[in-house]
Amino acid sequence: MKFNNRNVFISPKAQIGLNVKIGDNTTIYDNVIIGDNTIVCNDCVIGEPTYQYYQHPDTYENPPTVIGSGSMIRSHTILYAGSTFGEGLNTGHRATIRENTTIGKHCLISTLVDIQGNCNIGDYARIYSNVHISEHTRIGNYVFIFPYTIFTNDPQPPSNTLSGTQVGDYSIITVHCCVLPGVKVGKHCLIGANSVLSRDIEDYSFAIGSPAKRIKDIREIPSKENPGEMHYPWPYNFERGMPWQHQDYNTWLQKNPS
Repeated sequence: MKFNNRNVFISPKAQIGLNVKIGDNTTIYDNVIIGDNTIVCNDCVIGEPTYQYYQHPDTYENPPTVIGSGSMIRSHTILYAGSTFGEGLNTGHRATIRENTTIGKHCLISTLVDIQGNCNIGDYARIYSNVHISEHTRIGNYVFIFPYTIFTNDPQPPSNTLSGTQVGDYSIITVHCCVLPGVKVGKHCLIGANSVLSRDIEDYSFAIGSPAKRIKDIREIPSKENPGEMHYPWPYNFERGMPWQHQDYNTWLQKNPS
């Protein structure tokens, strides 16, 4: 463990792995587990207690917060207690992830992303800047969510009945979209910019508009990089940062069937 001892607090109940670097002004609360070779930058809060701590500090027990090995936690990130993050987590600056969230391995949670707790995000997801993800959202593996998209969960605000949204594996939601409560986006979907999703979207759909409507099967969309070929499903044409990088996607898929 390496850190500059300038206003750093690490709970004696925390478990810090090998070769972990911790920046200035960072607080690590009880029952945090940080994997080997992780970097926690300046001004972070890891294992932020839930609201019950401030109501009942004498009886409160902080639930475990687990960060996988090889992660990079950028400055001013706040990770609430009770959440689990797979290896290779990479956050931007000022990301906030609330309690009881599970995030898979090698995910990007970029600058100013706000995840409101009790969410589940799969492996290799890319959540870009200024995305808001409401409570009870479920996002699959290899999903791209682009900036300023909002997920909602209250079908009749204000109410006590929350209905989370779902996004299937390999789907892409582009900039400035709004996903309304309870909506399910299928696998291998592409949602166009500025769309409002008020109904379920079936697998392999290109949908756009307000309300979003299915325009065509994404397998009909030609490639701009390779004229005469189709661009989607995108894993056959994009590999950067993915587990099939430097190998054929079909070969990787045969070794790693879903």
